[in-house]
Amino acid sequence: MKKLTLYIICSSTILLCRQASAQQTDLSSAASKALPAVVRVQSFVSDSLYVKHAKLAARMGIRSLGSGGSTLAGSASGVLVSPDGYILTNAHILNGGDSLVVILPDRRTYHAVLTGIDDAADLALLKIAENGLDFLEPGNPDHVKIGEPVLAVGNPFDLTSTVTAGILSARYRALDDRTTPARINSYLQTDAASNEGMSGSALVDRSGKLIGINSAIVSPNGTFAGYAFAIPGGVVKKAWHDLLAYGIVRHAYLDVLFGDMDDVQYKKLDNKNLTGVLITGVQRAGAGERAGLRRDDVIVSFDQHQIIAAPQLRELLAQSAPGDSVKITVMRGSIALEISMVLSGGKVDQARNLPGGWPATRTNRIH
Repeated sequence: MKKLTLYIICSSTILLCRQASAQQTDLSSAASKALPAVVRVQSFVSDSLYVKHAKLAARMGIRSLGSGGSTLAGSASGVLVSPDGYILTNAHILNGGDSLVVILPDRRTYHAVLTGIDDAADLALLKIAENGLDFLEPGNPDHVKIGEPVLAVGNPFDLTSTVTAGILSARYRALDDRTTPARINSYLQTDAASNEGMSGSALVDRSGKLIGINSAIVSPNGTFAGYAFAIPGGVVKKAWHDLLAYGIVRHAYLDVLFGDMDDVQYKKLDNKNLTGVLITGVQRAGAGERAGLRRDDVIVSFDQHQIIAAPQLRELLAQSAPGDSVKITVMRGSIALEISMVLSGGKVDQARNLPGGWPATRTNRIH
């Protein structure tokens, strides 16, 4: 009898635990918010553009369909970020096309206008002529802890409106891959499954807010192997704001070269407990030199953020604007220095428009 009673209590406890766990990880509300706001984006190359750039088209694997035709150059996902038809997606999925089509989850189809491109972040802003659309509100990945559940929502393998679940696996992840189009190169890592067609799709938190744009996977065979990477929400939000306001993204720079430290550099600095990024070069007459930054300084904080890795600093800069005043703490030997400086604009970023030109090719493993 005792054995039976114990069994019943354990079964009840397991059932209650499972119910509690299910309630904690129930992402159906997040999915219901995200699904109507994730669209399919298709890029087409017209024959007139094909003829004009035949050699480039051949290298890209695009073939002419004959007079008056057009060829599908890329098909992936995009995210509605406003009710009046603004859509964010990856720049690389445009793949040289000169016309864009957006298909909503309810199968309504629109021609889209390219508003602008941010090559540094691999983002493009599109616009369709519609109002009253479902859209995703911006979230903050800083508020999502490593190990918390996230959803990826997109159109893999031509399967419309697909949801996969995983956790936030890491932040500030750099991809050491020459095909990575983003110069910012700081990603959210997740194990939510992503495959071909998921570029430009949404990564959302448990409340259904957009915390990233899915962009890449690392895989030995081209299909999902447990590692997916998304452009962080702060970078996405800055690009969306600037492309809407200016047609370009106004990137901010320290005008210094920096990178992660290795063991040799730690020993040279004689401080094995030091975290931060090492300045390896200072641009003459640039913002960093004017503020007093020097080669071999170690940046340990940026605008009240403790710096642990170079991708993190690139990401913070990507969320800043030229002319912003920031405070940076550096270690110069054993001395901590707080330096105030104004970020520069570097070289003027140029927006690319599709009509009349062939944009640079952008490729990625899940487009």
